Amino acid sequence: MIFEGNKLFSKHKQSLLPIITGIVLTILAALFYLSDDPTSIDIQQRLEAIPYDIRLKLSTPIEITELPPIIIIDIDEASIKKDGRWPWERKKIGTLVNKLHENNVAVIAMDVVQSEKEQNPLEKVKIALNQTGEELPDWYLKIENNLNGDSFFADSIKDKEVVLGYPFHRKLVTQSGKLASSAIVSDIENTEKLTAIHMLGYTANLNEFTNNSAGSGFFSIAPDRDGTIRRAPVVAVYNNQIYPSLALETARIYLLEDEIKLHTDFVGSAQTITHLSMGKMVIKTDAQGQILIPYLGKQKHFPYIPASEILHSKKTFPELENAIALVGTSAVGLSDLRPTPVQASFPGVEIQANILHGLLHPENIAYVPDWAAGATVMTLAVLSLFMALFYPLLQPMGLVISGTTLVFVMFGFNYWMWSSHHINLPLIIPLLTVMAVSSIHVIYDLIKENKGRRRIHDMFGQYVPLEHINKLIEFPHAVNTDGEKREMTVLFSDIRDFTALSEPLTTRQLKTFLNQYLTPITEIIFNNQGTIDKYVGDMVMAFWGAPIYHPQHATKAVIAAMEMQQKIKKMQKTFKDMGINNIAAGIGIHTGEMNVGDMGSDYRRAYTVLGDAVNLGSRLEGLTKYYGVGILVSEETKLQCPDIVFRYIDNVRVKGKQDSIKIYEPLKTLNQLTELQKTQLENHEQTFAEYLSGKWEIAHAGFRQLYETSNDPLYRVYLERTETILKEQPTDWDPIHNHTEK
Repeated sequence: MIFEGNKLFSKHKQSLLPIITGIVLTILAALFYLSDDPTSIDIQQRLEAIPYDIRLKLSTPIEITELPPIIIIDIDEASIKKDGRWPWERKKIGTLVNKLHENNVAVIAMDVVQSEKEQNPLEKVKIALNQTGEELPDWYLKIENNLNGDSFFADSIKDKEVVLGYPFHRKLVTQSGKLASSAIVSDIENTEKLTAIHMLGYTANLNEFTNNSAGSGFFSIAPDRDGTIRRAPVVAVYNNQIYPSLALETARIYLLEDEIKLHTDFVGSAQTITHLSMGKMVIKTDAQGQILIPYLGKQKHFPYIPASEILHSKKTFPELENAIALVGTSAVGLSDLRPTPVQASFPGVEIQANILHGLLHPENIAYVPDWAAGATVMTLAVLSLFMALFYPLLQPMGLVISGTTLVFVMFGFNYWMWSSHHINLPLIIPLLTVMAVSSIHVIYDLIKENKGRRRIHDMFGQYVPLEHINKLIEFPHAVNTDGEKREMTVLFSDIRDFTALSEPLTTRQLKTFLNQYLTPITEIIFNNQGTIDKYVGDMVMAFWGAPIYHPQHATKAVIAAMEMQQKIKKMQKTFKDMGINNIAAGIGIHTGEMNVGDMGSDYRRAYTVLGDAVNLGSRLEGLTKYYGVGILVSEETKLQCPDIVFRYIDNVRVKGKQDSIKIYEPLKTLNQLTELQKTQLENHEQTFAEYLSGKWEIAHAGFRQLYETSNDPLYRVYLERTETILKEQPTDWDPIHNHTEK
């Protein structure tokens, strides 16, 4: 457990830079989110619009609540073609109101404004008669009132539930027409401190229209900075008075409520709007008295009836009974088409229908709760802690998957809160923070991995085979460059009498020779998954079992040594052509525990092996010349090579070692050994058995026979040794031979 803890701590320590960067980035994101700077707020609104639109499109269409029915009386292209261009004469609009009333509508809401007086047709006759000096005829006064459209319209809306609409102006200081008294009540004494939208002017309906109507409300809606209509004010302030929107006033009239209560709360010195209430109905708004428009779907989601059809049809319209009729236009030429999240070109009158539907069913209006800011900051803190603890444990692909999963989980939870509970939680800041921190970790890991690849390539590129390099790059944690102890096999190879051989060679010739010699030797080592430790002149040091562990490291090393000897024999003609004769190399191999890692100084380092086992391999290479053999391996190496045939050479104690070791020469693999070689090996083993058992005369004769049949230098060594023993007849003979030289 302690080891695992240290390992985790080490990974976090290595990733300290992205961890700190991620935490700092999260803190900055939280501060940016909490900032009340107008620029910061504007940027956030623009960014939040993206997930908002996605959520809205995913959650629509939504079925319209049947009660109350909201029907759009559309002044469409067909109506304009049939009844003339807009604006229509007041008598025609009054007739439309009368027709709707005859169909028993509950409320009529006018999404059009009647702000200018309509000229009576008889006015032109009166002017012409005055110019000619003629007196007005008797019939003039009788029909003058009948042709007064304004009076007709005022009479048509009188004593009916008609709500007139008008525009407020945020920048234009103008007053036209008359504003109706507001039904909004509150305890606000000074609206200057109220955070509602303050208007500078208005273009209202004519006085006589306003006086005869059941109520009036503004239909002004300002788009977001990107030009899209997402939210609508339901109240606004003008001249220290709070006025309702067309949809809010229509809802009040329909619900037969006498007043609308405005509820506020103080945030510092500012008085912010929290919600509205009509009877038991509560409508949550933002601090400015706006709601997010609860779009139900694309255009034509509400039923449309062309205005001309109402005007000219003699039939009744059952669907209009007890309905709310919204009079407006979808005609392209009347410029009341707006961009919305659900559709690029959306009739303004249907926007009002969506708002009205939401106000009558406030449970469908999404809102930002009071705890949203705290929840967002807490989310950022939890995400920051999670990423700081978890991300350092992952590889780049894991980071991408985790970051993507976090993004989808966050969006899914946010969408669930939106669709199931109509809670509009901020998403873009946490989302961008996760994406940014994940990207930082991914980029850092990729840079670190790329550096690791270069480091591995630089460290091992000239010393290990290509497949090793590829494995190390693919699995960089497979190598521990900090140093470790493991069982490995080391090989030393040295050309005999190289100094004497190289003396007559020029520098260029020596360089050519070494290249010719070392290139195939290195290739053989690489082909057998060995690692080159170093070249020292003609000496080659290699090892097996690191940086990538191989379970048959001893076998690979011995096979490489035998192939090296075969290659040297084949290259004799090449060397002879270079002026060098009888090249021979001695190879020593030992298997044991060694320290391996990236070792050296601050100025020069190398991936190498150290230890007594390494030194023993070097000693064995030095003994090859004494015994006249090409390869010597220790017993530890032999025991790990069951498929290779060895012959016993000696039991020796090398310089610097107290313990003796048995040494062997590899001959061939089991499947390569011929019958003759098997017989020779049996004679060899029999003779050495006699020697080790103290039967020196028999052994001496056996060595002589072996030497005469093979001319092997090894047997000459033992002939001399047995001759000495036979002469001295030692009583305390030790089969271990001591070598005092390296």
